[in-house]
Amino acid sequence: MTRVGSRHLIVRTELEAADGSELPPLEVKVPIEHADLLDPSATPGALALVTAAAVRGEDLVVEGPVDEVIAGGLSEVGRLLSTWWGTGETRVTVTETTTGIARRDGGVGLFFTRGVDSWSTLLDLLELPPPDRVTHLLTVHHGAPILRRHQAEHIPGHQAVADELGLPLVVLETTARELLDPFRPWGETCGPALMATGLQLGAGLRRLVLTGAHTRDVHTFTGADPDLVFAIATTRTEVELGNPDRTRDQRVAHLRTSSLARASLQVCWEGMAAGNCGRCRKCQLTMASLLLAGDPDPSAGFRAPIDVDRVGAMSYGAELATFVAGMVDGLPAAEEGLRRALSDAWDRSRGIESRTRWGDAAPPPMAGPGVPARVAAARKATTGHPETPAAAPLGWSRRSVPLRPPAAAHSSLRALAATGPDRPRAWAVVEPHIRDAARDGRQADLAAALTAAHGPGVAYLPGILWDHTAPPVLDAARVGTLLGTARARFWWRADGDLDPLRVVESIEQGCLPIQVMPGEAARSLRSDLPAPLAALVVAESDLAALDLGPTGVAALLGPAVDHVLLGSSEHDLRAPAPPDH
Repeated sequence: MTRVGSRHLIVRTELEAADGSELPPLEVKVPIEHADLLDPSATPGALALVTAAAVRGEDLVVEGPVDEVIAGGLSEVGRLLSTWWGTGETRVTVTETTTGIARRDGGVGLFFTRGVDSWSTLLDLLELPPPDRVTHLLTVHHGAPILRRHQAEHIPGHQAVADELGLPLVVLETTARELLDPFRPWGETCGPALMATGLQLGAGLRRLVLTGAHTRDVHTFTGADPDLVFAIATTRTEVELGNPDRTRDQRVAHLRTSSLARASLQVCWEGMAAGNCGRCRKCQLTMASLLLAGDPDPSAGFRAPIDVDRVGAMSYGAELATFVAGMVDGLPAAEEGLRRALSDAWDRSRGIESRTRWGDAAPPPMAGPGVPARVAAARKATTGHPETPAAAPLGWSRRSVPLRPPAAAHSSLRALAATGPDRPRAWAVVEPHIRDAARDGRQADLAAALTAAHGPGVAYLPGILWDHTAPPVLDAARVGTLLGTARARFWWRADGDLDPLRVVESIEQGCLPIQVMPGEAARSLRSDLPAPLAALVVAESDLAALDLGPTGVAALLGPAVDHVLLGSSEHDLRAPAPPDH
């Protein structure tokens, strides 16, 4: 039954359950201004009805004229859905079929949400010549009133895109979820429900395009599974799977080719408002995918940036396998912290124990990449993948693996070391004064002791106790500028190995690296180090005796640089076994 409302044409289908009880009617609303597109027959609604029958484990009888092509497809849809859901075979009976003529005219409608998938498909369709070029953008209101209010907030953004492209936006409404949601989640029923709603425009559209989340070879047995889409068509309207050959990451890279697509991207549904909250799983994964695609500002258009801790704490189901795998394999070395967090969360979601990696407990970087990024860059250069088991710790003592600069930097570092002793300031202490979420007063004590023994130097001790994970105010380049004025760089460690990251950072800035320790710890570590590096470990009681003049610094810096540059990060981090250094 079709009736005319104040703003819509309303197609209403009465339903009755197998036991004779009444069910909520199925209603689809089409804007009056698009009345020329309306197919008022029972054909479109039959697809939603077979889905409702399958979720209930019942058969379907359609009393009304149904297109003969979709009548055959309904049985296949019922078989697929009832098999996937284990609800028992759903048999379909159509009491009356109609014979139509395949059309050559009519438009092409795309289900459009401004998400990654539909945007990428739209860009493809815009490049096609008539009659295959997109002519209509379709969006569907569905669900509970609170969700519809949220969907309504998205409409102005959809309309702005449609206006920019010179395309009509058709806003449809359906009550299909009242029949489906009590039995199955929307992600499992959305495909046939949306396609049934779109087929209501079959009088004017010869093709409907629905984009799934995956490529054509990935079967999730839900939503827009390729087998389901390929089973649906009418004599007048074909249904097509949009963008079937691009992965999610490829689609993200594709939308970056359009400034309009990137600026209007809408992926978030959990924020319950127009725009992207930036905090939910979908927002975080999309920003990570934008990073993978080379976006210089992946958080543009999101109300919060990527949060590594948030990404690492989330759970990722099997349906996200193709999304997560691409980022775990492909994120650049500079984003190794994010890659590790995502990889660990993905492992945890599958019941796999998280692995230990080089750099997991390293101090934060101050004047260059952190340990994870350095390891990832070296591993990707030699093995093609950043992942590696941490068979031995990074360090300079025996039974450890050295962390060295990359081979390409060696010549410039030797040249820099030759000029470092001529700098105006004797020393610098550049180290966070918050360590392990607590104040580390020894770094400030070290700066004071150096001032008393060797005069003024450079001290930068960043960190806020209540926000200790926040990055320093000065970035690596500005910290490098500070270190570029000092002949030697000092830091305090109570125990442990000669800090591999601080050694590399210091040499990369032309500074003599010096680790200050308690007397017994310093003596013990020196005995376990090669001679050129043993000279870099100083007991706190010996600070005043150090020669920090140009000649004294050159005498220590030259041999240390020569030893560190005996190998490279690419060579030493290629295999997990510790080399002889």
